[in-house]
Amino acid sequence: MKKLMKFVGGKQRPNPKQLAAFLNTEIAPYFDFDYMARWSSGPRWHQMNEKQRGKMASKLKQNFLGTLAKKLKGFSGQNYTMPTTRRGRGGVVSVNVSIQNPGRYPARMKFRFYRSSDGWKVFDVEANGNSALAYYRQYFRSQTPGYRSWPRYR
Repeated sequence: MKKLMKFVGGKQRPNPKQLAAFLNTEIAPYFDFDYMARWSSGPRWHQMNEKQRGKMASKLKQNFLGTLAKKLKGFSGQNYTMPTTRRGRGGVVSVNVSIQNPGRYPARMKFRFYRSSDGWKVFDVEANGNSALAYYRQYFRSQTPGYRSWPRYR
């Protein structure tokens, strides 16, 4: 968070290319886009081949980082706090972040992590109570013809 907020809140505002490069090199490695794609695709994941799975993970990463870049354009040196870190079932850790917005309510974010073989990875982000995983599951469902006919459980 420190590195991200310093980058977007500096005196010299990054242009869109600089922001995209920063997100791709400095932020994306902390996320597990394969997990996010697997969860978002639901039962359809088992019917995809490796190429389709890779394409879906790539599209999710592109959409997620693009949305993050758009949201970060409005940031200009806001303070943030991380009031709580909570351990959940299965070793999942949630890190809550409150971003102060002068004259408005603070933005609330929750990052959900799990420990992978490569260290801690983010697998979901909630912004003001809205989960990215739930959004992408609905998004991909609406983009895929015949989704309603997929088996619900395997």
